[in-house]
Amino acid sequence: MKETVLTREIRTAIEQALDACEKKDSGGAAKILKKEIDRMEQLNLYQDGNADYYDFNTLMEMVMFQSRHPDIRPIVDIEEPFNRLYAMYGSVLLENGALDEAEEALAVAMDWNPMSADIAFEHAEVFRRKKDWEAFKKQTIEIFPIAYKRREIAHAYRNLGFYFCEKQMWDEAVGCYLMSMTFAEAEGRFQAEQELKYIYEETKGEASRPSIGAMRSYGEKHHFPIGPDMEIIETALRYGKSMLAARKYPHAAYFLDIAYKLTENKEIKQLLDGIDKKVSSER
Repeated sequence: MKETVLTREIRTAIEQALDACEKKDSGGAAKILKKEIDRMEQLNLYQDGNADYYDFNTLMEMVMFQSRHPDIRPIVDIEEPFNRLYAMYGSVLLENGALDEAEEALAVAMDWNPMSADIAFEHAEVFRRKKDWEAFKKQTIEIFPIAYKRREIAHAYRNLGFYFCEKQMWDEAVGCYLMSMTFAEAEGRFQAEQELKYIYEETKGEASRPSIGAMRSYGEKHHFPIGPDMEIIETALRYGKSMLAARKYPHAAYFLDIAYKLTENKEIKQLLDGIDKKVSSER
């Protein structure tokens, strides 16, 4: 599908803002993005009441939203990258220390895409910078039900580890950083290791590694899960198997790969291997 003029204009503004950021001109980037946002808001798009309009970044985000909100119909995934426009503006404002304005922009970005963990992390970061620890914790816990990538789960546990460090709840912090390392990529593991080193030095080695039973107790008390969200896994599996039955192999592989990376389940891996063989034989 050929992109519209409006989409191209928004992407151009974002690219110009990125270029300004690379040149360490965050003030200039903020002006570019604000000008584009003002222009978009004057157009007053998608206020017709005919549908609920969203701007999802991925197919999984849209599917998760539809699965959790079956009562909302119709749902339209618009072409224009509104969530990215507001999210980048919020991030630039955050970098500039304009925390209240950043919070407002990121909240709008989340309205456009309530399934984006990346936007939600930026929103939570506002409260970390404000040292509003309870809001930071609350925002972080709300990310788990939309975190469908291992790095996102790792990030959420690191956030909780940071919260518990601030509260000097050292065993809980250690447990969260260790949970983070279970899901993290190289950079995330390094960050968690550095925090564990800090805890060791701060407590003179007295902070202990909690058992999985203790972690479950911490999770129940503070309302965070231990491991990936089961609804996400079930949704990915359901759509993956449905696509497989319909012989839509690229879509089946997309959803089943999400479920496999969260579970490392051998049966899901066998389904993925079967898709690979099927696609190879049809070439």
